Amino acid sequence: MRAFRDGMILVIFLSLFAALTPASTNHPKILIIYDMEGVSGVTHYEMLWFQRPEEYAKGRESLTSDVNAAIRGLVAGGAGPIWIQDGHGSGNVNEPDLLVDKMDSHAKFDFRSYDFDPYNTGIDGSVAAIVCIAMHAHANTNGFMAHTVTDRISYKINGVDFTETHIVALSAARWGIPVIMVSGDQVLGEELKPDFPELEYAVVKTAKSRALAEVLPEGEPAKRIEAAAKRAMEKFLGGAYRPYYLQPPYDFQLGFQNWQQANGAATAPGIQKDGDLGVRYKSTNFIDGYTLSLDALRRSSDSLQVLIRILSQDPEGKKYLDQLSDTFWTRWLTPDKAAPYMQPGPPPPPKTRFYGDN
Repeated sequence: MRAFRDGMILVIFLSLFAALTPASTNHPKILIIYDMEGVSGVTHYEMLWFQRPEEYAKGRESLTSDVNAAIRGLVAGGAGPIWIQDGHGSGNVNEPDLLVDKMDSHAKFDFRSYDFDPYNTGIDGSVAAIVCIAMHAHANTNGFMAHTVTDRISYKINGVDFTETHIVALSAARWGIPVIMVSGDQVLGEELKPDFPELEYAVVKTAKSRALAEVLPEGEPAKRIEAAAKRAMEKFLGGAYRPYYLQPPYDFQLGFQNWQQANGAATAPGIQKDGDLGVRYKSTNFIDGYTLSLDALRRSSDSLQVLIRILSQDPEGKKYLDQLSDTFWTRWLTPDKAAPYMQPGPPPPPKTRFYGDN
């Protein structure tokens, strides 16, 4: 009798504990990070670019449709709170690429009072799983607008060709968070299979080349995204996913299109040249290594510094630089000596809310 009584007490205790446990235990918080190259209706680069307003507007509409389809699928699969972050960076500094006023009401956009990187500081332990919408293949492939972080740069860690989905996944792994669903073209889908065998993937368009994609029949991408998101959510609740893990230290290898870019990247602290067109370094911490890669890529793409390095390697070019050093060149590089038309305009008003990559 005593054993029975003790057993009943335990059952009651567990029932009360379950009743007091937040609903988010059974309906977990999901983060959607979107890019834009993998949007179902985006078929040429002008649709990704804020400076081409008519085409960009079409890209935003299609992006919003894709994200809303993912939200519907996640909700149907049992998701709790859903948060959205902008991971694209179209140049639109005024608002996200997503049309927030047309976003499904089951989700909230992650506006913050401070700047953050969706692939890094935007991820924290409050999130249970991540969905990546409108992603793209890695550099030097025939995926539509294929690149990793920046144009035509190969990005490897521990010998693995990284897509930006890999970056999100390895960043999230420090919190034990898996990426459970992705959408994009067929090239990215094939790239992700070896490293993410459980992943639910929605092919939403066909890449014909790096510059051109072919759309699917109207309504088909939304159906695929919604179905994949629902399956992913159900599988996640069933314990099907694991975080993406690579054994540290992390061996970063960045490959460039020319030696000028590689030389610029090698000026970042702790980075060494790796052949004529690459740089390499190791990091015991992925986030530190990722941050250093951003510095290296910034240095590689500084067009003015690349121009200076090119000219300095040629005797006539060096002579030209020397001639300019006390005249126009000095005024150009020294703001207080620059001509009025070279002076920077008034600074933009300070931002009061931040929403990701823009």
